[in-house]
Amino acid sequence: MNNSRTRFLKWGLPRLSVQQLVLLAALIALSFILGRVSITTQIIRISFVFLASSLMGKWFGPIWTMLAMVLTDFVKVTFISGGTWSPIMAIGVAMAGLIYGGFFYQEKKDQKLSWWNIALAVLCITVFVNLITNTLALMFLFSHHHSWSVFTGMLAPRLMKSVIFYPIQLVLTYWMLNNRVVLDLSKRLFNK
Repeated sequence: MNNSRTRFLKWGLPRLSVQQLVLLAALIALSFILGRVSITTQIIRISFVFLASSLMGKWFGPIWTMLAMVLTDFVKVTFISGGTWSPIMAIGVAMAGLIYGGFFYQEKKDQKLSWWNIALAVLCITVFVNLITNTLALMFLFSHHHSWSVFTGMLAPRLMKSVIFYPIQLVLTYWMLNNRVVLDLSKRLFNK
């Protein structure tokens, strides 16, 4: 039985060709570049790393995307930022990778993704990762008190950012995943 045709393939680690590995490495490098041009305050971070993460999800599925995103986060925090990597924050990164891959991965990678599919994925990332998981992680890492009032106090500015940024992220993700260059590259590298 050919394992690459099972319906659970996207939850496995399909074997990648050399070209696909090079593409994954290029997307990891793009994540670093997009992360460097982010706008960061103590509570809010606006970044366009989601564009590279969305492409990883479309082309490589949930497990490869999750592994690549966690590795990227570890390298970025430990070696580039000079900080201390936190497994607590990595939970949100891993969840995001699973969501991107779960929603965007398709057997035929040169097909367009629907608005509905992308809107639901971006909403899940916004609510479950950015607002709930990351806010809880920030509270546990940076607050001496762990209470509902501290959580809601940290959540308020993040909620405002998320409401404003959601439509921007939705439109940019739709454009990135469904533009002609990405669809042609998908056909050339993945549909064999």
